[in-house]
Amino acid sequence: MNKLIISLFVSILAIGSTSTFASGNASSSLTPIRAQDILNMMACKDKKPEEQIKDRTDGTKVKCADVMKKVASSQANGSASGGGY
Repeated sequence: MNKLIISLFVSILAIGSTSTFASGNASSSLTPIRAQDILNMMACKDKKPEEQIKDRTDGTKVKCADVMKKVASSQANGSASGGGY
């Protein structure tokens, strides 16, 4: 009987925690940013705005100023202060 109660408790805990982890950005006020833009932002972190880098996903040349402008516009739309937790 104890094994049944323990297994029931563990299964309820597992089901409840997976739904919490899977909620993702549904309850967050942050604007989603593409992984490509995040990788390019990391590559441009120590560079001047007029410098060019090779795009991390498709290999084209992009200006760091353009990358920073994209990331800044997406960060301005959402703030981290209103998280869903």
